[in-house]
Amino acid sequence: MQPERDGSLVDILDRLLNRGAVLNADLIISVAGIPLIGLNLRAALASMETMLEYGVMEDWDKSTREWYARQQTNLPLSKDEEILFKTFGYIWREEGIISRWVPGVWNITSRRLFLWLRSPGEVLFEAPLENLRIERVNASRAARVEWELISSGGSAKISISDSDEFEEALARATGVQTAVPV
Repeated sequence: MQPERDGSLVDILDRLLNRGAVLNADLIISVAGIPLIGLNLRAALASMETMLEYGVMEDWDKSTREWYARQQTNLPLSKDEEILFKTFGYIWREEGIISRWVPGVWNITSRRLFLWLRSPGEVLFEAPLENLRIERVNASRAARVEWELISSGGSAKISISDSDEFEEALARATGVQTAVPV
C-alpha cells in the first residue's frame, strides 16, 4: 500500500496543531479465541487553541484560569505596594540533614523582595529593599547563577531563571548594583 502523497513531520505537526485529530479505537485482546481484555480509546490531539475553538476542554481551561487568578490575588501585598518584576527561581534551604533548592516565584515590589510559593500560598523569604544587598557567588553547578541576599534579617542563597533581568530590576528598585566576586 503506497501513500497518496508525501508528508513530513512538519506537515503532520502543522495538521495536528491547526486542525487536530480525533482517534476512536476499540481493541480486544483474546487468547485462543477467548476475549480477555477490552479497550475503548478516544483521544483528541490538537493545540489548546484548536481544542477551545471546537469546544473541547472549555471547563478545564476555565477552571485553570480561575485558579491562576485566585493565586494572583492571594499575594500578600499592602495597599500602596505594587509588583515591579516577577520571575521563577529557587532558594537554598537547610532543614536538619536535608538541604535542597525550593522553587517559587520571586517578586520585586516597590517595598520589598519576597519568594512566593503558590501552593500552599506562603512567603518563603522576605526582605525590605532598603537594607538589601546582593552578591553573586560561585555557583555549585556551571549552569546556574547563584546570589547571596544579605539583609538586616539575615542572608539567603538564591538562584533565578531570568538572572540578567532580575539583576536589572533589583538595581532599578534599590539603586544598588550587584557585587561580583573577585
